[in-house]
Amino acid sequence: MRRCLDKILASGAFSNAARAQQFLRFVIEEALAGRAGAITEPVVAARVFKLNGSFDRRKNSIVRAEATHVRRRLRAYYLGAGASDSLIVDLPRGGYSPSIRTAAVGGSRRFAAFLSWLRQAASTKRR
Repeated sequence: MRRCLDKILASGAFSNAARAQQFLRFVIEEALAGRAGAITEPVVAARVFKLNGSFDRRKNSIVRAEATHVRRRLRAYYLGAGASDSLIVDLPRGGYSPSIRTAAVGGSRRFAAFLSWLRQAASTKRR
C-alpha cells in the first residue's frame, strides 16, 4: 500500500501540491495504523495544518477545502496515470477516512473511475 501511495504522490496529479500530499499521506498512514475512525476534521487540522488550539471548523474550512482538492486529484490520477493500478484509494465524502479497495479486473478500471467521477459530479451539482 505504501508503494501505491508513493506512486500516487509522485504522479502529475499530486507532484506540485504539497498540502494535498501531506493530507493524503496522513489519512492513509492513520488508516494503515488502525486509526481510521479517529481521523476527524480537528485532528487533520492539528496534524496536517498545525492548527492546534486555534482551529474553529465553523470559521475555517481549510480541511474541507483540501479534502475536496484531494478527491479531485485522486479522480484525475485514476483517470490517467493510475488507470491500471491494482489498488484504488478514495476519500469518500462526509469524512476523512480513506477507502482502499482492489481495482476491477481488466479494462473496466478506467470506466469504473469515470463512472465514479460522473456520480460525484452529479451529486455536487444537485446541492
